Amino acid sequence: MAQGGWPAKPIRMVVPVTTGGPSDLVARILGEKLSASLGKPVIIENRPGASMVIGSAFVAKSDADGYTLLQAAANLAINPYFMQDIPFDVVKDFAPVSLTHLTPYVFVVSAQSPVMSLQELIASIRHGTQTTFGTAGPGSPQQLATFLLAQMTGLPKMTEVHYKGSSAAHPDLISNRISFMIDPLAASGGHIKAGTLRALAVTTPERNASFPNVPTAIEAGIPGYDFASWGGVFAPARTPREIVLRLNAELGAALASADVRKRFDDMGLVAKHSSPEEFGSFVQSELARWKAVLADRKP
Repeated sequence: MAQGGWPAKPIRMVVPVTTGGPSDLVARILGEKLSASLGKPVIIENRPGASMVIGSAFVAKSDADGYTLLQAAANLAINPYFMQDIPFDVVKDFAPVSLTHLTPYVFVVSAQSPVMSLQELIASIRHGTQTTFGTAGPGSPQQLATFLLAQMTGLPKMTEVHYKGSSAAHPDLISNRISFMIDPLAASGGHIKAGTLRALAVTTPERNASFPNVPTAIEAGIPGYDFASWGGVFAPARTPREIVLRLNAELGAALASADVRKRFDDMGLVAKHSSPEEFGSFVQSELARWKAVLADRKP
């Protein structure tokens, strides 16, 4: 047993968002598995607010004893470029445990749009009339994925239209009132299958098993384009390494199980395990990437 019989009491996993979203559901699914494998309850505690900062700060300041964990999301590596005075350092104040999942996105246009491919979309942005794209607001994955596209392809300025999430944007997207959107595949998938939205490319380096005929952005002509939202588990910095490694191993077993993979797949997520070192390097690469992408943009 790690660190004098750890765990000797229930473990708290903090989710820095409200109940019902992907991070919350992932935490609850993995919490069930960890409770069984560790022999102690893993209690999910939602501490939403301030774009995940409130819950994350609580964990950063908690005792580094393995009894408080954070189920974090990609905002952790984005908030430093959109918010002032964040009360923790993403790299210094957390011990990475493991990635838990990736959320693939897809370039979509209305089925009524004349645009039939990603290259045609890029050409229409370069040479057409005003292009509009939908997002869920500043710092949202939809916005960042579009900024990344613009940076990598040197596209001219487009008009961003904010919505309260994907479902709020879909009526305008389906009716061709906005030009395109880079949307979670889980959110747009039903409309793609129904024929009201056209998928041009997925944002990940591999094709998606649910939409095998949709090319990747790389295949569609944007070398190196790779975007997915993500989630992962952190502990407070200075958590004993043997506890981090035990948690990592138990998370790896949970994420490899067929039932967890099925439940993730049903939510449009891809289960993803990593070593603590791989996860730490990934977070640092995300921080560097978004710093570069957002350098010349105002939130």
